[in-house]
Amino acid sequence: MKNIFSCPIDGSRVDPDTLMCEKEHRFYKVNGYYDFVLKDVKVDDVLEKVAPLYENLWAPVGMFLTSHRTYGSIMREISDFVSGEVVVDVGTGPGRLFDFVKCSTCVGVDLSTRFLLMLVNKRKNVIAVKGNALGLPIANEVADGVSSSFVLHMLPNPSVAIKELSRITKRGGHVAVTVLANKNVISSFLSKWWKLEIKSKDLYLSYFKENGIQVNETKDMGPWVMIKGTKL
Repeated sequence: MKNIFSCPIDGSRVDPDTLMCEKEHRFYKVNGYYDFVLKDVKVDDVLEKVAPLYENLWAPVGMFLTSHRTYGSIMREISDFVSGEVVVDVGTGPGRLFDFVKCSTCVGVDLSTRFLLMLVNKRKNVIAVKGNALGLPIANEVADGVSSSFVLHMLPNPSVAIKELSRITKRGGHVAVTVLANKNVISSFLSKWWKLEIKSKDLYLSYFKENGIQVNETKDMGPWVMIKGTKL
């Protein structure tokens, strides 16, 4: 396997066979996924409950009602932009993106054990990784394409996550994110329902610029915004 891992504790390379980093922190492969968290982490209760229905019902219905686009068409558009030899999808859930994306080394990162087990069982070509978007266990500049869909707005500091997306992307590589932005009545309703403090579209664009990602295109989809950029 291509050596793509780095230690989330100290940033040193991780041996893909022993899963030990250069500073001798050890990680494990359990139930088919690589565990770089080594502890239970609280994830969104609603998503955990709807996990079995997420890609066939929850996400398709939710996206169509709020954005008037199909979930599959959004995943396909993102995949067309980020496809490459090494692709990393952060907050991948059950890994729906990998039904569309073209990659030789396909990596799905999530904090939810439940989603990771679904990913392992349904998409065996994907390297499933338990990791935190605020400190990804992925080496510097290894990915040709990086994506994160419907996740960053749920984090306490999405700017740190975008810094991480930039860090793992090769120069000239592509980054695509889709986030809930502070734009309209629907976004306000969803933010209250999810108990989130959502950011503006302009603030997300500034996060891209601050982290060396040139914005190629933005697309408004109801309360959501898709941002595509190239790592400089």
